This record gives sequence, C-alpha cells and structure tokens, in this order.
Amino acid sequence: MNEAALEYIKSLKPAPHADGKALVREGMALGKTLTYGRSGYLRTQSKYKSHMEMKMDMARQGKIYWNILLGLATLDEQVEAIREIYRFTERTGLTVNCVQAIPSGLVALPPEYRENAPQTTSFEMYSQEDYDVQEGAAPIDVTFNDYHLFSPNALENTIRAIQAGSPRIGDMTQFFWGYAGFDDDVKRFSDVCRAMGIMASKRDEMVAAETYLDDGYPGYFLDCASYVGYALLEHYICTALCGARYTISFGGLLSENDTRCAVAMALNELMSTEEQTVLTYLNSSTNLQWDHDIHGNYGISVPEMLFEMLVEKKYHMGLGINPVSITEKLRVPTLEELCNIFAAGKRAEEKADEWMPYFNFAPLEQMRDVMVREGKKMFENTLEGLKAAGIDIEDPLEMFLLLKKMNPIRFEQMFHSSTYGTESREIRPFYPTVLGRQTVEMKEEVTSALREQGFEQPLTGKRVVVASGDAHTYGLVLVEGVLTDMGATVTNGGVDMDPIDMLDLADEEDTPFIGISCHNGQALDYARQLTQLAKERGKEYWVFMGGKLNAILPGDAEPTEIAGMLTELGIHAENNIAQTVAQLAAL
Repeated sequence: MNEAALEYIKSLKPAPHADGKALVREGMALGKTLTYGRSGYLRTQSKYKSHMEMKMDMARQGKIYWNILLGLATLDEQVEAIREIYRFTERTGLTVNCVQAIPSGLVALPPEYRENAPQTTSFEMYSQEDYDVQEGAAPIDVTFNDYHLFSPNALENTIRAIQAGSPRIGDMTQFFWGYAGFDDDVKRFSDVCRAMGIMASKRDEMVAAETYLDDGYPGYFLDCASYVGYALLEHYICTALCGARYTISFGGLLSENDTRCAVAMALNELMSTEEQTVLTYLNSSTNLQWDHDIHGNYGISVPEMLFEMLVEKKYHMGLGINPVSITEKLRVPTLEELCNIFAAGKRAEEKADEWMPYFNFAPLEQMRDVMVREGKKMFENTLEGLKAAGIDIEDPLEMFLLLKKMNPIRFEQMFHSSTYGTESREIRPFYPTVLGRQTVEMKEEVTSALREQGFEQPLTGKRVVVASGDAHTYGLVLVEGVLTDMGATVTNGGVDMDPIDMLDLADEEDTPFIGISCHNGQALDYARQLTQLAKERGKEYWVFMGGKLNAILPGDAEPTEIAGMLTELGIHAENNIAQTVAQLAAL
C-alpha cells in the first residue's frame, strides 16, 4: 500500500474509545431479555418457523420472492395501505411476500432531536405500538430497514423492530449517513454495536441485519466488482466481529441486466450458506426511467424483472425482486402505482419458464467468476491496508468510526486491485457501474453544449460551495464537474450537510454561491431553514437547488412539486445546471 494512502487512513484513526466487542456483548445480554415478536405472515400459518425458512423453501422450488417498499404520509395511511395490499393479493391471487416500511428520516433521530431537523416525506414512529400496528395489519411480513439499525436512534429502533417481529432490520450501509443536529459519532456507533449484539442474540431465530448497498459506499463506485468487495467487508464486520446474520439488497443504481445479476451471483457464491441466503432482493433500477410519457417505463421494468427471474430460477439463490413504480423518476409512488408494477412483474413471471430453454447463462457465469475473484482481492486489500495503518480491524466500533469518516471514492481508489499498492488513483473497472459512466457522459454533454453557446470557462474567479442535503451523490458529482469545467473553484461539502453547516462552509470559503442537491422530500424545509439562518446572520447568499424538488404539504398524502415556493424564498430552483452556469456567469 502506498505511503499517501497509509497516511490518509492514519489521519482517520479514531481517538481511544470503548471496546467494541464488549459493547456487542452488552447488546447480546440485553437481547436475551427481549421476546422476538411474530410477524404478520408467521402469525397466520404453521408451516414455517421463520421468514428465512419460507424464503429458502421458495428458492428451492424456483419461486420468486416479491418485496414492496411502502412509505405513506401518515401512520394511519401506512397501515391501511398494508391491508389494501393484502386485499389486492386476495383479489388477484398474486402473492406479496414482504412489505418494507419506509418511514420518515426523522425516525433515525432520538425524539428530542426531531423538532429542529428538516421535515421529510413519509410517516413518523414514536412507540412500540407504531411498529406493532404495521406488523399486525395483515398476513404479510413487514420489515423495518431504513433509519434503524445504524442510525443515531439505533438501540431504541432495533429493540422495537425485534419485539414487533421484523425478519430483517437495517440498514447497515447507512452507517455512512449523517443526520441533522446529531454529530456524536462515538455515542451513535457505541449504540450500533449494542444493537448488533441484540441482532446476534436473535441469530437462532434467523433475524438478519440488512444492507442496501447502493445507499452507501457502493453508490460512489466505478466498478461493479467493488460492490462485491465492499459487501465482503460489511459481512466480515457483521458476522465475524458482531456475530449477527447479514443479508443484502441492492440494484437501484445498476441498470444493466447482466452486471446486476452477475453481482448477485457473486454475492451468493461468496456468502450464502445452506442455512440462509445472503440475498434479499434486487431493487428495480431507476436511472433509465423517463420523466415524460411514463407508461413507456413499463417497457424497461418488465423485461428487467423477467431477466432476474430467469437467473433466480436457474441458480436458486433466494434472489427476490422489488419492483419500482414507473413514476419513480417523478415522485413518491401511490399505492395503486406500486400494485400496478407488482402485478406487471407477477404476470411476467407466468411466462418465465417458457424462456428458460433459450437463455444462455455462460456469459453471466464468466462475469460472476471475475467479480468473485476481484471482490475477494479488494476485501483482502482492505483488511491488509487498514491493519498496516494501525487500525484495529477486530474491533467493530473502531471499524465503524473509521469508515464513517472515510471518503468512499478514496476507499475504492485505495483498495481496488488495479490501484492497490500504486500511486495511481485511476481505477480500471472490470465491469463499470452504469450511473458512474452516465454521470461522466452527462457532464460532458452539458459542458459541450455550454461551449457551443460561447461559454469558455465563464466562472473563472468564482468560488462555489456544493453539497447534498441527504445521502445522494451522483447529482452532486455532476454539478461539481460542470462548474469546475466552466472555471469555478468548487468546494464539495459532501452529503448530509445541515443548513447551518452549508452556510458555515460558504463563509469559510468566502463566497455567497451555494449549490444544494436534495432528493428525499426535504427541499422546502431545508430552504426555509437556510434562508432563516442567512437572515439571522445578516448576509445574502446566492443559492441554487436541484434534484427532486418536492415535499408533502400539510393536509396532503402525496408530494407536491415546490420549485415555485422555493423561488418565492429567493432560491434559484430552475433545476437546470446549464441555466445555473449562465446565471452565475452574468453576476
């Protein structure tokens, strides 16, 4: 490993802290006092002892496991929607195996921190009853993943999810996320270690710590093989250091059928056992959807799901499917839209067996083998490099604190087999990620169009600070690249930047120009906080926002586009980076 990488890792080494394994043991002791609940499905049948047993049986039979993400505006609407999904399955005979609850991001925070945090879409939860009422709404299992096991409120949320009977609790990769107003990482990850101990105490009951790879480090990666290497690292921390079970979902940022399925095949080969599959579901990809003539999105979604079904029927991995509504590019989907895309996928499943004799799996197996080989190399490089830098790789708290501070782009650059031990940071992907390639292509398209309009580095001399108000990054990478190509000096504050930190960064860089990316429905609340803080400072800033500029307004159940409301607050909300460049150039 080169000296620069070693020095970088050494600079991130956590200060002395409690013994992470001792904290895990504390959690295990606490977990043994908790009763694991009975999920909605298990309460109504006697064939299976656990959700995992049902899933493994489906895999052996070549049946497809179906998962639906659901996050409505209020808890009452959420519960009624779970019931309506079950009524839909009874009416159509199309079985939904699991509903994954997507609550408000405020759930990640202890209650005393929520009032001052930016409001987001989806329902909030405060009590054990809020969990139980969802799990018991219908004979369908409900899982609690986002904002739970690795959040600042990890301990309380994990206890409630366990007692409600959630078969999986997540989301591990979200350890990387930050949350407004909460910056005590030692407290947060100490509780995470205890929560992982609780998960370990329920290992025999087949409860699993879930990850969604695209929400964390892999969302920044250039190589699909890096997904596998990183997942091996999470698996090591979860199973070897904490003693818990580990399961994986992914796919929203991977839109090419072959790489999506080859990654799944590699993960399965490396981490699944006869007792449990490591795979939960592939999320339908979202980066190829149209934001116009949206029914055309069925043309992308249905064959993608069919491809995945064929791979699952061939290899019996327990790879489920999470269908994404054709409106995903525009807004949070309605219940009807979720049922529609699920029904489309289920009807495609009826024809899957007819395709099997005509499908050649050999190219996928070749890709799988490369990803297995290179993923193992990246994992081994990671442990070797961290150990060489003085990191205690056997302490889960040390590992969490380190990885929270590490730049994920730098992570891949340091440990990828094409760069490990060299001075180079230029990764040579074995199988490039689509979104990474698309972001570069989009940047080149925008900058080329601007140059054709006569703009040759018009922002020279201007300093701009950019950051994301949530955990999404590719829009941020696009904006930073375009502004830099146009001559600006850009400071990237990264993801999960609070409004006050955004203004502090602008002040530190001595610039009024601020760019913010938002996707999780918090744009309006974020803008209000930002403008109020600016007013209190007596300063004027030139702020532009982009991404998904929507919010759930009082009295509404679905998000509303709020670009006009942002404009009234003095925010530039055209959501068009080329137009933003032209505006900045005129100042």
